[in-house]
Amino acid sequence: MSTQRPLREMMVQMIASVMIPITVASMGWYYTRWQQNLADLKTMIDLVSDESPERQKYGIAMFEYLLKNDKVPVEFVAAQLDYANSASDPELLTLMESALLKASEVNPSVAAVFTEAVERLPARIFVHVTSDEQRACVRTLITSLKDTDKITIAIPAITKAKWDGKQNELRVLKDADVPRAEVLNGLLQSFGFDMKIVNLAGRWSGAKKVRPNTFELWLADVDLPPACGGPEKASVTPAVAPAAEPAAEPAN
Repeated sequence: MSTQRPLREMMVQMIASVMIPITVASMGWYYTRWQQNLADLKTMIDLVSDESPERQKYGIAMFEYLLKNDKVPVEFVAAQLDYANSASDPELLTLMESALLKASEVNPSVAAVFTEAVERLPARIFVHVTSDEQRACVRTLITSLKDTDKITIAIPAITKAKWDGKQNELRVLKDADVPRAEVLNGLLQSFGFDMKIVNLAGRWSGAKKVRPNTFELWLADVDLPPACGGPEKASVTPAVAPAAEPAAEPAN
């Protein structure tokens, strides 16, 4: 018994003498890597927010690299997209979204991060009108929105287009965005738009290339809503209708 006890003690001491340096080294490596990740994120943020277009390009390239290597938490992605969404340069958000899409092709986990991040942004609605009167109407209604509603949507462009639709359409490009489309549809109908929801997900291949939380509003050649001087109409119930191919591709 006396011989076995010292032997056990020697074994414990040997294991401890090996594990302690390994633990210390692991902690040092983890701390160094953590510091490096923070430094990389800070450098990327500084470059993206720089006024120089060239430095911004380097920052976006670094953003894509860090995404591919799982080094950008969703909170940082959301913050960067929110910054780009309100930046004076309208191209910045498009470039950052492109970097996210490219990174998601290499790293599948980025797609989930991307989706979660863009869900925190205002709904992006590309508006297509058939007349200058409709364009003016949309701008008037945007101005009249409550502040609580204004922060939930973004209108990147109002484009004049020709199509043969007989009813206004709110087009959805992702199945997961249908619930939000119903909320937006309710807002549009409150202004007097006769509207239907059209889901293009799974029916149009181009929808896969558009980032989540993106919608298209197509105004048909019909009466303007009462808020824009059109005739009074009875309220209608929102409907989800089968889709036809879009008349034009949406912006990515």
